[in-house]
Amino acid sequence: MIEERAQVLRDLEEAVKRFVSNDKSYLLIPEIRTNVGYALVNAQDIYDVAAIPGRLTVAFNKVIYCLPPAFGASDHIARVILTSMKFDPNIRSAMNLALYPQFFGLNPYVFDRTTEPAERKRLEKKTMNFMIEKAFSDLGRIPEFIVDKGDLGKEPGLFVLGKTPQEVVNKALQLTSLL
Repeated sequence: MIEERAQVLRDLEEAVKRFVSNDKSYLLIPEIRTNVGYALVNAQDIYDVAAIPGRLTVAFNKVIYCLPPAFGASDHIARVILTSMKFDPNIRSAMNLALYPQFFGLNPYVFDRTTEPAERKRLEKKTMNFMIEKAFSDLGRIPEFIVDKGDLGKEPGLFVLGKTPQEVVNKALQLTSLL
């Protein structure tokens, strides 16, 4: 278990370093900033999902981050990954990005927050779970791209999902060719 945790942290940091070293990656960072996560094989809670403490941000057209990956660092991206793993245990990584009109050409799953039942919407920290559950219910699988249309006070964005952070970062960096 200690070996797996160390490997998850190494793999995640390697992928993040690749992302930040790309000259165009700053274009993918939304106003709410970006995180990328990677879960242990049998992840049960947010402390089994590694992410970047404080998220990735932009300064002078360069993506930066302050601290190395840590377990329990992001409840937000962890909920996306953990809910995905309930339906497909191979989907252990995810990343949130800025949304551009060009990304609709990827044929992503489009999540409309107005479809979330009002009683559930009132519960804090449940929308990401609902988004993944709805995508699986509608498609019968976990999609590689999900557009979150946003809502009042909620920035629209794109989620990229995959098996590893390397896969997720590769998909994310390929999106820069559309910008």
